[in-house]
Amino acid sequence: MRKTICLFIVTVFLSCSNQEKKLPENFDFGKTENGSYKNDYFGMEVLFNPNWIVQDKQEMNNLIEQGSDLVTGDNKSLKSIVKASQVNTAYLFAVFKHEVGAAVEYNPSFMIVAENTKNFPGIKNGKDYLFHAKKLMKQTQMSYSFEKEVFEQTIGRSLFHNMETKLDYMGKTIIQEYISTVNKGFSLCFIISYTNEEEKNELYDVINNIKI
Repeated sequence: MRKTICLFIVTVFLSCSNQEKKLPENFDFGKTENGSYKNDYFGMEVLFNPNWIVQDKQEMNNLIEQGSDLVTGDNKSLKSIVKASQVNTAYLFAVFKHEVGAAVEYNPSFMIVAENTKNFPGIKNGKDYLFHAKKLMKQTQMSYSFEKEVFEQTIGRSLFHNMETKLDYMGKTIIQEYISTVNKGFSLCFIISYTNEEEKNELYDVINNIKI
């Protein structure tokens, strides 16, 4: 399972401060059924291969916990940041190509995370949000590289910003793209994780068919 954890290495770090979470009464964690994830709050539908493996809430929590332990190590300050970020963050959806722990070289994945940013008026778009994410990623014990500038990306009818990271982990180069926008006072972030063009193309088949 060592490489499947990598999806969650930094998702628990996308937080700017320790603030009390205030979710609207009509906030929607979404519903997954027959190769479709729908979320009425964000006006979003994601279509994916129904043969891929959707993670339930407990499975996501387990992977997030393992990933946060891996990336923070013995750094107590970072552990506090992780704990703070979990207060403000809703993990909406995660899907892997294979079962977690399958005997494969790498397990491509797609995840959706929403974080309450209403207390941070300076975060006006995805680029602002990713600026803070990058700062925190550089503080971890993992050696992330950022070879590209953050760029704009249109998904559905919405403007997102994309930050690509690379990580050499256990002899393999893992690429993660953090694709973020601000929607109804939340940072809405799609996170894809892959190691080669074939895996990337499979994940972009999902992204290119998102309705939002």
